[in-house]
Amino acid sequence: MLKKLLLSFILTILVVFVLFIAYNSKKAEIETKGGLKIQNWSSSLGSINETDLDKTIFSYSVYLTNQNEKSIFIRSIQPSVNEAVKYKIISIETVVSVNKDIKPNETIQINGEIILDTKGLLKQDIVKLEPFITDIKVSTEETISLKR
Repeated sequence: MLKKLLLSFILTILVVFVLFIAYNSKKAEIETKGGLKIQNWSSSLGSINETDLDKTIFSYSVYLTNQNEKSIFIRSIQPSVNEAVKYKIISIETVVSVNKDIKPNETIQINGEIILDTKGLLKQDIVKLEPFITDIKVSTEETISLKR
């Protein structure tokens, strides 16, 4: 009886130990940081001017944070747009040149705009095209040291 109780106790300790290791392993994975992250973004929609109501400007701001331990040079960003909006873009260029170093834990604001052909569309029709931006492509440059 004592052996069964002792064996049961040891097995319980082992199970608790294994669960504790598994929990801490998952916790470490969740807390891992690194890379670039969009902390916040905002957008607005409006007509280019009062006389040309067939063109709509989609303006956006992206707040990009460097969560790496080293600075990262951001060359440019380019928004990826949804398929419905893709064919309505009349902007010549959607790439936003940044050309800035972002230090570790630093956040920068990047502004951009896309001009859309909205001829024949009502405000409700334009809103139905959302989300205009689905992703942001970030072009970076990194210098890798040859020192050992």
